[in-house]
Amino acid sequence: MRRRKDPFEKPWVIIAAVVGVIAVIVVALIFFMGDSNPGQASPGQQSATPGSSGQSAVVGVAPSVIRTQVPVTVPTQGVFVRVNYIGGFAGEYGMEGNMTATRNSGDRFFEVENATGTVSATFHKEDSSRHEITVEIYRNGQSLQSAGNTSSYGEASVTAAV
Repeated sequence: MRRRKDPFEKPWVIIAAVVGVIAVIVVALIFFMGDSNPGQASPGQQSATPGSSGQSAVVGVAPSVIRTQVPVTVPTQGVFVRVNYIGGFAGEYGMEGNMTATRNSGDRFFEVENATGTVSATFHKEDSSRHEITVEIYRNGQSLQSAGNTSSYGEASVTAAV
């Protein structure tokens, strides 16, 4: 009687299986860990730090962290451009001849330093979602102009005299 060949008799099959399992675990950890530097702000930008987070555990399922953003407060002094979008956005803001380009996500304020005359801002979504991107110009805590767009890769532009 012939004996069946068992694939696990070969050492390379066992090594490949172990390496595969480790690779899946590493990819899952990287995916679920998220942003390693939350709340870091670029120069000229205020950052909303994550608020309290809750964790729940279910047997056999990895715990997940739910992050909530602290509501952003409108600065009461100066001229600011506010961009609010759940995904990634890119664009530019400032005064004619002195525009600043930036990329970010979330609810952000960008200060327009030494603002006089006309301030403008144009931002576009970097994805195809139907969530609204909103762009506003504020002076001393008051909204001067606002625009929004919900189309895929949509763009919103505002201009206001300050």
